[in-house]
Amino acid sequence: MKIRNVPLAIALLVVGLTLSTTVCAQSSSPNGQGATGNDGANAPQSTSNGDATVLIDPAKIYNENPMGWVGKAVILQNVTVEDTNNSGAFWVGSDNDHRILVVKQQDNDNLKAMTFHKGDVVTITGTVEAASRYMAQEKSAEPGSMHDAQKTSGVFVLATKLYVASSTHK
Repeated sequence: MKIRNVPLAIALLVVGLTLSTTVCAQSSSPNGQGATGNDGANAPQSTSNGDATVLIDPAKIYNENPMGWVGKAVILQNVTVEDTNNSGAFWVGSDNDHRILVVKQQDNDNLKAMTFHKGDVVTITGTVEAASRYMAQEKSAEPGSMHDAQKTSGVFVLATKLYVASSTHK
């Protein structure tokens, strides 16, 4: 079978994987409503070891008291890269107004060597940090990107691990 519309096929695959992840996460709970014990609206789903909160939508951070997430370990699972910058940092989310900045841990050579492109699907492990001019200098992030993070959600994710699930770059 020959696929003629590769972008459409990739988009359908991403949607299928996202739906599969959501169904698996909900079915793993005894009541079928996720790890929160309710419909998931009040609390994010936690990993089995309790060390980090697994999110399939970064909007959970920037829409619900972003500063309340500061200092918390998160895993952003299978999220789409919305935009990138020259320093290697990138944005995940749905659009320019609904996204969160991801800055790679600067002392990790493996992370520094990784490059990302708009449309890539990635899994990010890291910590939510408050965005500031000081953090831009401290974490080697572009001041403009950190300023945008300050203006929007006020936070960013400092990535300690990155995994590329699907890449748009050949």
